[in-house]
Amino acid sequence: MITMPTQDVLGDVRQDPGSGMGMGYHGHSMVRGVNIGGFLVPEFWITPSLIASIPDPKPNDYLQLCNRLGPEATLSLMRKHWETWVTEVEVQRLAQAGLTHLRIPIGHWEFVESDEGFVRGGLPYFKRLVYWANKHGLKVIPDMHTAPGSQNGFDNSGSTNGINWTKDPRSVSLSKRALIMMLKYISSDPVILATVDAVDLLNEPFIDSLDFAQLWEYDTGGHTLISSGLRKFPPVISIVDRGFKEFSWWQTRWPKDWNTKHADAWLDAHLYHVFDRNIDDWSLENHLRLVCQNGRDLKANSTSFPIIVGEWSLALPQVALRGRENEARRRFAEAQLDAYELGGAGWVFWCFKTEVSPEWSFLDALDRSWIPQPLTNREFTPICQY
Repeated sequence: MITMPTQDVLGDVRQDPGSGMGMGYHGHSMVRGVNIGGFLVPEFWITPSLIASIPDPKPNDYLQLCNRLGPEATLSLMRKHWETWVTEVEVQRLAQAGLTHLRIPIGHWEFVESDEGFVRGGLPYFKRLVYWANKHGLKVIPDMHTAPGSQNGFDNSGSTNGINWTKDPRSVSLSKRALIMMLKYISSDPVILATVDAVDLLNEPFIDSLDFAQLWEYDTGGHTLISSGLRKFPPVISIVDRGFKEFSWWQTRWPKDWNTKHADAWLDAHLYHVFDRNIDDWSLENHLRLVCQNGRDLKANSTSFPIIVGEWSLALPQVALRGRENEARRRFAEAQLDAYELGGAGWVFWCFKTEVSPEWSFLDALDRSWIPQPLTNREFTPICQY
């Protein structure tokens, strides 16, 4: 049985993050957040224990897990995971570390019925997490992390069986329905509505493998729904993922009037240093220079659209660590913290914890002093000039 917070939250709904930070964009505080990854959308590299007892070959994604175990066994396994993966003590610690936001990836299957085979049941745990966030002064960013047929073919979309979302109009229609139902769910609960600061429309769509016209119709329609359906001040932000395209590509496509109206929109950029084989042999100094360049790009483009760095980590190729891991990751963290607020909206670390990869875990990075405390503290002289 899920345990909800016992306090009378409705009598003490927090309307402001209470972080004391300077204002960022159109009345919003600068986002300094963390992703609650591996929770409602399982990724087995984050939680290998979730599939440890399953015989080889192991499932590669959540849909394979659902098909392998069947609905009842999957739901039993996931309920244990949902109950324990994130705790109120951890949420409180994240708030005390100076964070302002939790980005919460969630699957479309939680809001719509489909014949794909995904097992649902995580919404009560989403609600509990949002109530905890509210209690401890954090805002949340619900993130539609998946789409029917997959928008990118990655495990984080729920299925690694190709990029098929816009190949079937029924899948796009189902995504629209899922977004509508998610917004209705948010608006129906005063605590959740008060705690939601932004909505991420769709995580990491691989634009080069999709019909952009259908994606853009989904994004612009979603922005309209958020603007009209989640009325509050500051307005709830619509977050559009840049879909692995350069900022210059978006310059000619971003509606110029979006950020002059009451409801606002941000572009989401995910910046990692371990998925490009061309930089695997780079020194730490070269990686830091790339962070500086990313910061300059964020600053230069932020006049066209506010940019949030919705995912980043401390993961680096081994060559860059040079046998001095603690120093390298601390310098890498400080450089990124300085650079990623230049886009005007802020940043969200991926992710709050993992079972085996501390460079991807904010809580582990705190324990190892890779992430400074307070977040503005600097052990090393900044190398970037902005």
